[in-house]
Amino acid sequence: MNKFEEILGITLLPGTIISNATNSTKKVKKNSIFFGLQGTNVHGSKYIKEAIDLGASVAVHNDINYKYSSDNVFYIDDLEEINEYLLKDKIYYFLEELYKVYGLKDNNNFYAFTGTNGKTSSAYLCHQILTNEGFNSLYIGTIGTQYKNQETNQSIFKKTTPDIFELFEIFNFYNFQDSISICLEVSSHALDQKRLKNLNHFNSASILNIKKDHLDYHKDIQAYTNSKFEIFKFFSTINLINDELKQAISDYPFLDEPKFCLTTISNENRLADIHYTISKTSLQKSDFDIIINNPPVGYHPSRKKTYKFRCSLIPDFNISNLVFAICSIGFSSFSDSNINDLSYLKLPKGRADIIQNIPINVMIDYAHNTDGFRIFLSGIKDYYDSLVIVFGCGGDRDKLKRPEMMQVALEYGREIIFTSDNSRSEDFNDILSDAIRGNDNNKVIAIEDRKRAIMKGAELIKDNDCLVILGKGHEETQEIKNSIIYFSDYEVVNEIYK
Repeated sequence: MNKFEEILGITLLPGTIISNATNSTKKVKKNSIFFGLQGTNVHGSKYIKEAIDLGASVAVHNDINYKYSSDNVFYIDDLEEINEYLLKDKIYYFLEELYKVYGLKDNNNFYAFTGTNGKTSSAYLCHQILTNEGFNSLYIGTIGTQYKNQETNQSIFKKTTPDIFELFEIFNFYNFQDSISICLEVSSHALDQKRLKNLNHFNSASILNIKKDHLDYHKDIQAYTNSKFEIFKFFSTINLINDELKQAISDYPFLDEPKFCLTTISNENRLADIHYTISKTSLQKSDFDIIINNPPVGYHPSRKKTYKFRCSLIPDFNISNLVFAICSIGFSSFSDSNINDLSYLKLPKGRADIIQNIPINVMIDYAHNTDGFRIFLSGIKDYYDSLVIVFGCGGDRDKLKRPEMMQVALEYGREIIFTSDNSRSEDFNDILSDAIRGNDNNKVIAIEDRKRAIMKGAELIKDNDCLVILGKGHEETQEIKNSIIYFSDYEVVNEIYK
């Protein structure tokens, strides 16, 4: 019996080769082992025959009702049961042995961020700070993976948060020889689906904010909020939460235990555990202070210490994202007597991204919900005479936020160009009808072709205006009528001006 058989409790056919492991038929290749697991809507056992046809040498599942007679398909009842002593399931054990990646969850430092808006920026800023301080840091999130200052890699997974199979793929890809720091975006979907259940400990866990979003999946705001608070069940050394959410803490009795002590962060409440103030912001430079009132266990500073910082980030919301990044790491490497210069920090691609070296003002941002629109547009409006806004609403997603997004755009924009943004299976005109419902559409121009929409926006702006392109950010595809085509907001802007 080989090690794989021992871990899974099965007997493989002689000569069976296993090259990789996946729970998605999209990633099956020759000699894969396919894991058929319970999904959000159906059990993965439904796709076992397809996986075998695609070249999988073995398939395992835990669906007692699944019937498929084959010598290379195995039912394993306790496949996902966590060992109470070692806090791992059989899948984790198997992946360790397959990829020879040991100690993934125990030997590395995880800094986890969730929130409706800002988690990409916080995780990416955290990664840059750790890299600048000399740590081996890896960012994992919406824009892919980045080790230290290497190029961003988007080839391993497409979701905001990888599942455990993809996490092992990432470690196998980079072939780390030493312990690393991992700055990780954690989505509400990942928390609800327990994608990272084998990772039982984070160095820090943060909830940046919770606003209405993804209700097509979660159905209501309470279920969405519940999923976000799951991040605090990972037994983190430091648990950070936006002070605005402190009233919700009482809804989660498990947080009454001392080991789940939360630290509040606020820009408005001076009595919060950590309070920050922004003294100056401009397109070139921002100054802010972080005041430690009540540090969490393990923090270097004593009470009532103040740290001064300088950076080049806008708008104020991104200062908040940076504060969470700093507080996740701690202050041991920062000075409390001089200004800490963080001007080297850059936001991830598609986040408040001012396009350089062109004759007009163009900004691209990933904002794609009502609150994201309001925070972003209110934060940049005073830097320009007026805003011309190009945006769309995703198809087959929450329809209720469409008129709300339009309302916010109309509030801050001089001209609005409504266009496509992953319409998926929906008709563009139906999405447009939802968006303008209840709104004054006199200054709304509808252009389905996103490239033409951006070009029209460029025609409408004046010298000190700004063309604001929202919704897609870093993305390089459009999904229309269930077909995925290449598309980049950046390339359209470059085509116009460079």
